[in-house]
Amino acid sequence: MSTFAFPSMPIKAKPNPDWSSLDPVQVKRGCLGDTRPSDPSTPLRIFYEHPRGHLVTGDAIAWLNQLDAASVDLIVADPPYNLQKAKWDRFATEEAYLTWSLEWIAAARRVLKETGSLYVCGFSETLADLKRPALRWFADCRWLVWHYRNKANLGRDWGRSHESILHLRVTPAFRLRLDAVRVPYGGHTVKYPARTQARTSCFGDGRSRAPWVPHPAGAKPRDVLEYPTTCNGMGERTPHPSQKPEGLIRHLILAASDEHDLVIDPFSGSGTTVVAAQQLNRRWIGCDREPSYHAWAVRRLETLPNRSIADWLDHDRRAASHRDGIR
Repeated sequence: MSTFAFPSMPIKAKPNPDWSSLDPVQVKRGCLGDTRPSDPSTPLRIFYEHPRGHLVTGDAIAWLNQLDAASVDLIVADPPYNLQKAKWDRFATEEAYLTWSLEWIAAARRVLKETGSLYVCGFSETLADLKRPALRWFADCRWLVWHYRNKANLGRDWGRSHESILHLRVTPAFRLRLDAVRVPYGGHTVKYPARTQARTSCFGDGRSRAPWVPHPAGAKPRDVLEYPTTCNGMGERTPHPSQKPEGLIRHLILAASDEHDLVIDPFSGSGTTVVAAQQLNRRWIGCDREPSYHAWAVRRLETLPNRSIADWLDHDRRAASHRDGIR
């Protein structure tokens, strides 16, 4: 059995404290469970427990090696980028960083089910070096682009307006949940909603086809996902230096998992993946080396508004519509 199996009995919910008034060390002492070491040099500790999951403090690879094989439905990983932003983000060389990256990706593959998949966030120039060697453990990969428009260009080079996300699938048994992440149709489609494919079209194969009718839930999703980076004014924002937006992570989770599936994040930071999993009625586990980041995650989990999945989807649609309206 895995050391980090979910508890079989529900855990009694704790009162909602004022996390803003607590020191991270106090939060840790208040939520700490038993010590579960992988080896003497990398102790793993349960930081916080919830009826639907828990947070672990410790090394990502040591933690992944403790989990049962083929026990996880989805991994959302936002690892260090080697940008020297913090102690955990510093590697001696780019080669050392790539070697470490392949080590944790191999450990992640071991715990995924045959129907599972792994998202890896990063800059395109780094993921380009990781994709081919990572495919030795996966059957397929799709390259996604996270596009944002709200970052200033403070340098004297091309301004960055995107990051990339590898979506690695364990076997062909993986299926993308298209209907869960459909997007609004463009204006032309809405204006002319039903049409017949012309015989001369390069997509028509010279044959007559039945009239096409738009799907009631919207268009199939594209591989470019537009969400703004977290910034001042967003209630979800924490002091974490590389926090991803909740809307982006909700989109990724919806596309690659079902309700009650197990979603994990080996670099959970301020908790965006576990928060999004909680919002979407998934089970979750997060791991990070920094207890202070877990404290921010706990505060977010304990103060989540009570909304249905449909409410969260509507929230994201209204936010996207608002952004389009002010451009």
